[in-house]
Amino acid sequence: MYGLIFSFLFPTLFGCSDKTEDTAGEDTAFVEDSDIEDTDTEDGDEVEEEPPTGPIPPPEGTDTTPEDDDFDWSDVGSQQIGDSFPEQGWDWDEYPQYGTASILDWSDSEECVCFDIDCATCSEEECSADTCTYDLNADHTLTKYHVQLQATSDEDFVISFEVNISANPPITYTDIGDVLDRLERFPTEYWYGFKIITDFGHGIQFLHGSYFGGAAAYGSMNYIDTQTAHVPTLLHELGHTFEQYTRIGNSPILEPQSNILNPVWRHAIRVDDNRTSGYGNNNEWEDLAEFARIYAMCLVEDSLPQLESSSPERYRIWERILRNGRTIHP
Repeated sequence: MYGLIFSFLFPTLFGCSDKTEDTAGEDTAFVEDSDIEDTDTEDGDEVEEEPPTGPIPPPEGTDTTPEDDDFDWSDVGSQQIGDSFPEQGWDWDEYPQYGTASILDWSDSEECVCFDIDCATCSEEECSADTCTYDLNADHTLTKYHVQLQATSDEDFVISFEVNISANPPITYTDIGDVLDRLERFPTEYWYGFKIITDFGHGIQFLHGSYFGGAAAYGSMNYIDTQTAHVPTLLHELGHTFEQYTRIGNSPILEPQSNILNPVWRHAIRVDDNRTSGYGNNNEWEDLAEFARIYAMCLVEDSLPQLESSSPERYRIWERILRNGRTIHP
C-alpha cells in the first residue's frame, strides 16, 4: 500500500486513495468493446444494458504486461484536458436533479442510526443527532444515516448506502440536509460507487479537518472520507472507488483486473498524448480519478462527445470501468 498523500487546490484539496501495487501477471484474452451487446432494440427502444464480461482491453497495439518503473510523463503532451473541460463553470446546484434522496426509517446496523434529518426517530430509544452516535476512533464521533437515492428517470432504480457525519468534533461545512441535496445532483452512473463503498466498507464519511493529514478527502473501494462537500472533489474520489472495484474485483460477479492502471491506463495516457490536470500529473491513478471527475461534469453539461474526441482511449476505458460498477447489487 502506498502511504503518500498529495494535495492541491480545485478549489479545495483532493486526497489520493490507498493504492495496492500492481504486480506482473499473465496476459489474458479480452472481449472487445464492439462485442458487447447493443442496448437498442430494432424499434429504437432502449433496453437494460448487460454487464460487461472479460477484462478491459488496452489500446490497440499495446501490451498488457505491467511496467516496473514509475510512469514517465516526459513523452506525454503538455495539453491538459481539464483546461477545456468542463466547458461550463456550473456550481453543483446548477446541475440537473437526477433523483430524490431520502433517509430510510429502518436499519439492521449494530450502531445507532438516525431515521430522519433531525434524528427525532432512530434505531435506539434515545434519539438525537448528538446522542445517536458511534465512535470512529478516540477523537471522532459520527452520526449515521442510511440514505436512498431513487432515479427521476426510472423509479425502479434505487440505490441505498451509508452516510456518516461528524458529531464531535462538530462540522459547519455541511449537514445531512445539504448532503441529500448534493447527492441528488450526482449522475446516476456514479451512484453505484456509493453502494460499493458501503458494501465493502463504511460508506461516505463527512469528517472534521483534524482527521486528515493535509488532503481534503481520501477515496477507495472501501470508503470516501472527506472534509469537504465539494461535488467535484467527491466525483474525483468516486473515480478511485470505481477503479479499485475493477482492479480488485468482486468475485465471482466481477473478476479482478490487476493491470487496469499499469499498464492499461498508462497506455491510454500515452495514446491520448495529453494530461488531465496538474494533480493528475502525480501518477496514473490520480490521472484516472481526475478523468472520472471531468467525465461526470461533462456528462452533466452534455459535452461528452467533445471529451471523447479529446481523449478517446481514456474515455473508452473509463466507460467500461463505470459499467463494471453496475455489477454491484443495488
